[in-house]
Amino acid sequence: MADDRLPSSWLQHGDRAPAIPLGLALAQMPSESPVRDAWPLLSRRLAAPRRAPRWPLALAASLVIGLLSLPASLRAPVAPAATASASGAAAERNAQLAALMSESQRLDRVLAAADTGASSATAAAMSLEYEDGLHTIDAALEANRDPARQLDLWQQRVQLLREAAAVETSRRYLASEGRNFDVALVSAY
Repeated sequence: MADDRLPSSWLQHGDRAPAIPLGLALAQMPSESPVRDAWPLLSRRLAAPRRAPRWPLALAASLVIGLLSLPASLRAPVAPAATASASGAAAERNAQLAALMSESQRLDRVLAAADTGASSATAAAMSLEYEDGLHTIDAALEANRDPARQLDLWQQRVQLLREAAAVETSRRYLASEGRNFDVALVSAY
């Protein structure tokens, strides 16, 4: 049952389906164009102004707010005057210690409220690193009763808590924008 319309050289296996050369088969196919041209949509998207990332601004704003919320005694270190009595210096040190302890409690509450438990491995590792630093400082505070050394340790503790709060603030902000904390770390560092 050979097809009389096709040349006999095109038939490969007797009466079975004809073997048409590929070029001829492609030439006989109808040309199709897309239902809708995609270029106008693509050109509008490319021409649209890109929004600048806002996380650096949010990070700077949170740091400014954090610094403004510090007690005045912490913002500008006060050097004791040469004529100040020993009791005056001790009172000033006690006032600074009280301010640092208060700031430490406030930052502890902020971090405790922000701890959701769900985070990336990088954020969890950074959190554990901050916790290890806090445990080390807390152990040194327990072991050391020297008021001058305690003041230094409380300053270190507050600074570490501020850094942890800044990381948590950045992580939360990036999550609110649908962005990844790990990617931001890689691009920033």
